[in-house]
Amino acid sequence: MNKGREGWNCRSLFSVAMFRTPKSKVFVLQATMRCFRAIGETQHTAHVYLSADNLQILNDELSQNFRLSADDLNNANSHKQRYDILVKEPVERIKLQRVRRSFELIEKELAPNQELGINRADKSAWQMLTGKYNLLETIQSGIEPSQIGKTASSKTIDRTEMRQKVEFSEIMLISEVARYLGRSPLEIEAILQSTGEGIKNILDAINEYNELLYDVVIPRLFGLLYDLAQHEITEDHEVELVRLPENGSYSLMADPKLVVKDDDVEDGLVSSKSFHLDTYAFDSRPEQTLFWDLIREGAVKKLYFTGMLTHGQSEFFIQYVDPESKMVRSYYPDFLFEKNDGTYVIVEVKGDNMIDDPIVQAKREYAEQMADASGMEYAIIKGTDAEAHNFRFLLS
Repeated sequence: MNKGREGWNCRSLFSVAMFRTPKSKVFVLQATMRCFRAIGETQHTAHVYLSADNLQILNDELSQNFRLSADDLNNANSHKQRYDILVKEPVERIKLQRVRRSFELIEKELAPNQELGINRADKSAWQMLTGKYNLLETIQSGIEPSQIGKTASSKTIDRTEMRQKVEFSEIMLISEVARYLGRSPLEIEAILQSTGEGIKNILDAINEYNELLYDVVIPRLFGLLYDLAQHEITEDHEVELVRLPENGSYSLMADPKLVVKDDDVEDGLVSSKSFHLDTYAFDSRPEQTLFWDLIREGAVKKLYFTGMLTHGQSEFFIQYVDPESKMVRSYYPDFLFEKNDGTYVIVEVKGDNMIDDPIVQAKREYAEQMADASGMEYAIIKGTDAEAHNFRFLLS
């Protein structure tokens, strides 16, 4: 009881009850979606209990972020069946090169009166620094259905004052900076006071825009206190595309319309080009469409659907830094295929509206680094392109 708080993180959460109206509406979405995290290799059912007010909040947040509703989540498994997935032996292995980076902190002597760049007296610089944090509401009117894209009138209202903010005290500020920089609070107090802005001006700026603490103050203080020496090591790894299950099979729920079994495929050539498992369970129609396009493509020698092995059943994953939690996570791409020339291509299928998502872009960054080090290629294909059979750029 009473465990949930904004920013609270419990990786084993699979049930939550929310009956009070939260201060932050996004918390309802966060707590609900945390129940859908993977816990080990076995799928569990999430239980979310909501008051009527919180259900409405969840529906609004799901609609804005995922174009879903609570009913969609309730009905997500109503048409699914349980499948026992068998691994075909011998287990396929591939060679990867993983880049390991270490960073050495070199402490610097801090000179007094160093500016952090948050001078509120300089109106132009202040606006440039904080403009991205402002909330602007644009109201457009006078648009006829036949004139989409044309606007008769438009009005922009500054809603920045409606932003939810934490009111920091000096002690809270010092404690938070000390927590990130690993220095004693007394030392941090002296450091903040010695800056060109001084602790009071820094506090006033942060209380106006909380984001400045994490985006500006802490990073710039870090730069004043330390230099970073980066060391990079490239290591060869031979990884299993799928691990042999301890109990003989893997079990999961899937939509029968999106399932393809090895014995369903009459063409022996097609079967020989893929199926390191006896069953592939796709998450979406674009994934299934791309699978059939690639499996029938003459330029593809081997094709593996790896997107369903996300609970530790595969060693084929890419580690990345989550831009939201700042934690290291594992990413399992959807496809891996080998071309006739022996080169490999890693492919991710994403909904068009998710291409520019910060987490998707973080995965892309780290996947491209690993692919480049391993002599592979990495590509993201939009769901609409996959469904329209526009996949040949993956082969170039």
